[in-house]
Amino acid sequence: MAADTDTPSLEAGAEWERTLDRLEARMEALQFSLRTRRASPRFELWRHDLRETRETWLRLVDPGGQDPTPEGS
Repeated sequence: MAADTDTPSLEAGAEWERTLDRLEARMEALQFSLRTRRASPRFELWRHDLRETRETWLRLVDPGGQDPTPEGS
């Protein structure tokens, strides 16, 4: 009997969940850095990284959706 190719394997699903968890943790760390170190020379880099991380997370969670967070927040 052939395996259902439309259903992701348990391992693939677990890897997807770990990826989402890592992205969420990265977003939290970047948000913390932005809140606590506004005077840092890396502030703009962190903000850019946060935006890209959030976009990646959203593409994984809802491939057809849009970022509900206004730019620059």
